[in-house]
Amino acid sequence: MEKTTTCSPALRFACTSTACVLADSACLPADFLKVRLQLQNELLPPSAPRLGVVAMARTILQKEGVLAFWSGLPAAATRQFCYGGLSFFAYPFIKDALPGDSVPTAVAAGALSGGGAAAVANPTDVVKLRLQADGRRALEGLPRRYDGVASAFRAVVAEKAFWSGLGPNVARASFVNGAGLFVYDYSKALAREVAGDVDTVSGRLVSALAAGVATAMVGAPFDCVKTRLMARDASEARFRGPFHCVAETVRHEGPRALYKGFWPMYGRQAPFNLFVFMILEGLLDLARPLPPPTRD
Repeated sequence: MEKTTTCSPALRFACTSTACVLADSACLPADFLKVRLQLQNELLPPSAPRLGVVAMARTILQKEGVLAFWSGLPAAATRQFCYGGLSFFAYPFIKDALPGDSVPTAVAAGALSGGGAAAVANPTDVVKLRLQADGRRALEGLPRRYDGVASAFRAVVAEKAFWSGLGPNVARASFVNGAGLFVYDYSKALAREVAGDVDTVSGRLVSALAAGVATAMVGAPFDCVKTRLMARDASEARFRGPFHCVAETVRHEGPRALYKGFWPMYGRQAPFNLFVFMILEGLLDLARPLPPPTRD
């Protein structure tokens, strides 16, 4: 994304929110699969039998049906409208407001925009993860806790759990956005230097895929902790907080457990970045005012 924008703030927010909702809706199955893998074999030793990516996907498809992969879609769309829309909206303005035009400036702008947006959208994240995790109960022969988004929302309100997992959620968003938005901007700038002063679809594609690698690598441990804290209600809580979650996970499952669900995460993050940046850049192109007609 370019550093400055020529469309109005309201129109820019409409573009960023729309791009994020559309991209996340397309990539939700990978996110759902990532959550199930992150919650698999909690606090069991690494030697415990577990399903891989393909086996987990096949089991979900057989036991819950294809629509299960879009569990929590309304909550996910609401989350992206708030979190994604705000973070992508705020990034260029924060970047302009910070002094200098260096790597730390770009990373700080991404971290501030992502962390702030994640804090605002935390309640929607809790509802989404509760719904995505709920299907595991059916596989275990237990009744589901929620009938849908409304019942999950009411349960979270009753538990006062809207801010569950806030710390790792904000940390994840700060690192993911700081790395992802910087890598995207840097990749585009590098492509311009190599190929000339052009802004092509192929340049945006390569930049988005590079940003996906960066965000998955940086965000996986924070995402795993966030998922484990948010997905359980008060009666099933296993962790006292994020540090206790990290300590117990590493003690029982080993440090690699923090990267559970990495491949679905990248499988979601890479196309999400691709879709969101491509859609956003296209919408911003449409939103910019046309130049005045020239007179002969």
